[in-house]
Amino acid sequence: MKNLLFTGICMVVMAHHSSATGPQYSIAGIPPPLLRNANSVIRLHETTFKVTDPDHASEKVHYVITLLNSKASDEAEIRVHYDKSSSVRNLEFKIFDALGADITRSYRKLETTDESAISDGTLYSDSRCKVVSPVIAQYPVTLEYSYERNFSMVFQYPAWAPIQTVNQSLQEAGFTLITPHTLKPRFMEVNLVPAAVSRSENETDYYNWHISNITAIEDESFDAPFYELIPYLLLAPGQIKYENYNSAFQDWKDLGKFQSYLVEGRDKLSPETVSKLQELVKACPDRISKIKTVYKYMQSRTRYVGVQIGIGGNQPIPADFVDKKGYGDCKGLVNYTKAMLKAVGIESFYTLVNAGRNAPPVITAFPCDRFDHIILCVPGSPDTTWLECTNQQQAFGFLGSFTQDRNALLITPDGGRMVHTPKYAMSQNTSFRKAGIRLDKDGNAEAHIYTKVNGLQSENVEAVYYENPEEQRKGYYKRSGLADSRISSLKYTLSGDFLPQGTEEVDLFIPAFASRSSNRYFMPAVLPDRVNRVPAYTSARTSPLVIRNEFTDRDTLEFSLPEGFVIEFKPEKQVIETKFGSYSLIVENIGDKLVCIRSFSIYANRFPAAEYADFIVFMKKITKADQTKIVLFQKV
Repeated sequence: MKNLLFTGICMVVMAHHSSATGPQYSIAGIPPPLLRNANSVIRLHETTFKVTDPDHASEKVHYVITLLNSKASDEAEIRVHYDKSSSVRNLEFKIFDALGADITRSYRKLETTDESAISDGTLYSDSRCKVVSPVIAQYPVTLEYSYERNFSMVFQYPAWAPIQTVNQSLQEAGFTLITPHTLKPRFMEVNLVPAAVSRSENETDYYNWHISNITAIEDESFDAPFYELIPYLLLAPGQIKYENYNSAFQDWKDLGKFQSYLVEGRDKLSPETVSKLQELVKACPDRISKIKTVYKYMQSRTRYVGVQIGIGGNQPIPADFVDKKGYGDCKGLVNYTKAMLKAVGIESFYTLVNAGRNAPPVITAFPCDRFDHIILCVPGSPDTTWLECTNQQQAFGFLGSFTQDRNALLITPDGGRMVHTPKYAMSQNTSFRKAGIRLDKDGNAEAHIYTKVNGLQSENVEAVYYENPEEQRKGYYKRSGLADSRISSLKYTLSGDFLPQGTEEVDLFIPAFASRSSNRYFMPAVLPDRVNRVPAYTSARTSPLVIRNEFTDRDTLEFSLPEGFVIEFKPEKQVIETKFGSYSLIVENIGDKLVCIRSFSIYANRFPAAEYADFIVFMKKITKADQTKIVLFQKV
């Protein structure tokens, strides 16, 4: 499903073409504050979006960007998307050097190409794009683009987000919306976008927004999501018209009614499939086991394939098509699973959501269609079951970091209803490790390390579980920080519903695990992969400190020492308690073993930028403790 919010310049619509000439684009014309922390500067970003009637609209775009260095090389490309309900014309470009001189002719082979817009995993699509992709050899350089698009179907208005990435500043940008007086749009200004200047003339309404001189956002560790830091504008039509559907669009309920229209009649399955499903669940003892049986059946016989055709890729392919062909995109697979559950007497709801760890938010106060993914909600008592239908290995009832803890729109028979997906707590996102390490007289070690992870931390195991053994070994060497070790056995498991559990079990030989100096050996109390990297610190930090996910790690290492070795030094008990998290390290003798117990928890929360310095102090203390060595002395 497509998302129109932050998808690059191709989704931004702009105004009349300026008559500016090259020298205007000399880098000398950039105000010095806009160069600070910037890899690129948007010189001009004008947009006009004109709605002529509920079915038709056009846009004009004029975009000028100066790339200051090679870090901004990817920003040289423009991709203007279109499909069977839209067209692109008059895509033009010019390129200027640092002084503003036109050097377009030196790019003799550069031309506009027309490409399929399908991505990996997409079977077919009517989405295409016009592309200009210059390869820049010398910086700074300025690129000027302009184009027009026409739409024959308009049930969404574009969002306007002129700044697209960190380390990008903006000199001037404007957005103009033109609509008939009879079509009242809705809009919301977010993060420094001033209120619209509006006027009416000849039964036409004009709305204009303008922003300028926005300095670059520096990429900072644990910073706030990008969408919280940039100015953007949300827009939506006051009514939705498509084919025979024509209704007001003022709230989430209205959007849900339109989505119901798109899905209506697409949940039909053959009588043979219905009978097979009913037979499949006949022996299930309860409702949850029925849902799981249907879900696992769907996973076993389908695969995810993008099918982006018709009305902007927002309508699912019919359930019987997925049943026969065995593939579908998120819409098709959710609709298919919903149809199968219906066949066995279980109600479920098609649900719109934004996916990804850093997905832009759905602002509940402004109903608009900015969703990019579909999941399935199966209501129940006492708990609702959530199903991710596009991953054939996903644990039953587990959403994971892809769609957890965010606003979503439930499509019910009565229209749309805003809900919130589950959030996985610290007590659920755990990692428990137990290791037996036998040291020899040369400081080498034989180790058996068993790690069990739960919740969101199980995704680390899922990422490697389906790899071949050779790839698993390569990955382990890289992640563990034990590149010189030799693995004799490595095994992963993945299991569990609702809150999956993964395990990693490894036997390995670690040369020089304890470094030697004469008769002394310096042995780590914490395995290398647990030692945290201290985030970069800047006193000029501007972004709030945001810890998105919380977790707990607990490790127990049991060391067996060679005969004749004594402990000359071991760390004192360390306990650190802060608002950001907690840490403890205990090293003690238990029987004939030296045991190191490490616990580390991080709390999800948001803190003012001024408290980032305290967070750095916390992380430095942990890193220092993790790097503490145990000193062993070998008796002669």
